[in-house]
Amino acid sequence: MKVRDVMNPDACVVSLDDTAQQAATLMAENDIASLPVVDEGQLAGVVSDRDIALNVVAEGRSASTSVRDVMTSRAIYCIDDEDVDDVLSRMARLASNRLPVVDHGGKLVGILIRR
Repeated sequence: MKVRDVMNPDACVVSLDDTAQQAATLMAENDIASLPVVDEGQLAGVVSDRDIALNVVAEGRSASTSVRDVMTSRAIYCIDDEDVDDVLSRMARLASNRLPVVDHGGKLVGILIRR
């Protein structure tokens, strides 16, 4: 079975120019700890509640700080045609419950959730 067969194609996302406050609000509304960051549909990184806590709150920066300034740009992701069992094993090793899913062109196509 492939990742595309079990992923959620309706991932909550933010863009590079969204604010840390917008990202935090979206995380709170959806009870999630991280969001894929997209730039014209391409995965640009991931922003987490920890990124916001350490890079905005702890540094006394404004809630209007852009996501691009606090995100992790070297995001861990999977490709939609990978074997789902292999990816779930990798997620377990990384202690990750959510992983962005991209196609071979780098376009974000969904999110894989490990339960």
